[in-house]
Amino acid sequence: MDLILRFVLVDVPEAFLLLTIGLAMFNRSIFEHKKKALLFAVLLSVCGELLALYEVSYQPKVLTMFLCMTLIFYFLYQPGLLRAVFMSTASLGSMILAEFILLIIYNSQQIYWLDILSTNMLMVVVRLLYLGLLLICAVILRQMKFDIRRLFPRNRYNRYLFLLILVGSIEFLLILFMNTSFFLRENNSTLAQLYTPQFQMLFQILILVLFILIVFLFRVYLTLTIHRVEEETGTPYLKSIHDMLTAIRSIKHDSLNHYTAINGFLKKGLYDLAKEYVEQLLQEILITEKTVDSSSHVLGGIKNPAVSSLLQSKMALCLAERIPLTMNVTTGNQFAHIKTYDLIKILGNLLDNAIRATSYELEENRYIRLDWGQSERELFLIIENSGPCIPEDKLNEVFSIGYTTKTNGQGGLGLSIVKSVTERYGGKVTVCSENGITRFHVSFANRSDRD
Repeated sequence: MDLILRFVLVDVPEAFLLLTIGLAMFNRSIFEHKKKALLFAVLLSVCGELLALYEVSYQPKVLTMFLCMTLIFYFLYQPGLLRAVFMSTASLGSMILAEFILLIIYNSQQIYWLDILSTNMLMVVVRLLYLGLLLICAVILRQMKFDIRRLFPRNRYNRYLFLLILVGSIEFLLILFMNTSFFLRENNSTLAQLYTPQFQMLFQILILVLFILIVFLFRVYLTLTIHRVEEETGTPYLKSIHDMLTAIRSIKHDSLNHYTAINGFLKKGLYDLAKEYVEQLLQEILITEKTVDSSSHVLGGIKNPAVSSLLQSKMALCLAERIPLTMNVTTGNQFAHIKTYDLIKILGNLLDNAIRATSYELEENRYIRLDWGQSERELFLIIENSGPCIPEDKLNEVFSIGYTTKTNGQGGLGLSIVKSVTERYGGKVTVCSENGITRFHVSFANRSDRD
């Protein structure tokens, strides 16, 4: 009868709470798969009772429970071996931590484990406190919607960070495990018969090996992160320099053509035509100068130097392509909540598409307009350009990977990247294309903490 009561009232609730904590590491709930949760609780409880039946000592019992828990996680929920180990580590770590806290509390009051075992009332209180600590941990994790994956950057290097956290968690678990065993040994020498110098030496060596592994993983991750940051911060500037050089070559080529035309008029004595040609060039230069001055004034209000550099290069490119570019920036926020590298992705891809599309238009009809501002409801970026319209039946496809309007079939990633980055930061991007005008609208909720 005592076995059944302990199994139903202690073992199964404990298993459910440990499962909740393990799944909560990846923001998963036990209610997603109720049958699996029940089966997990029963299997883990049976393992615990079998170990208790054979009077297995504390240390091998915990290690066996860890192995059993990992296998049950792996085969029931199929999260992958590393995730299964991580969930087991979190669950077992919370269990040992709860035990450690209770041992400290009771030992501080001169109440030892043998005293607790000899009194039914104390056993009931200890079990309730133990389950209460696990419940508090589980509730906190679920209320926070904790997800360990949020700590990992979304790149190919995240596996090193995951391994680093996993190995660090196992090391912490071992240290906590050793301390708990120490309390049991000191106060109840008969309960931890395997606490021998040889056995503990194995634990000390394992902890040392894990520490060396942590140092190695940290060094690898730090090196890769430095390389990634250098690459990500360097790429926008290199792209801007490339665009600037392209624009300079184009302007140089146009200037050479103009000089050749004027020289031809002069050689043939067509002075009136040469004069008219020069006047037209001067008029065009004055208009261009006004546009450049206006844009330069706007660029002065751009806080992010990488963004300012990008816009300058695109302005030079538009100048070379004879595309009037109007920029209107009325907000000081300028998507400050977005990382520079991601912001460059949004601006660069949208402006590149606009320049390419507008270049198909007749020169007198070309234009690009950039509006960057905010309203009471949203922070927005609008990039509008003239040029061929996107067919209405294709508007829903422009953000899909592989969609492109290039005749050579290349590309098809730019707008999908814009959509992915925008949505990652909680925003949205829409497109409107009609009457020879295409407009992309990127927006984010206007929250006071972003101002």
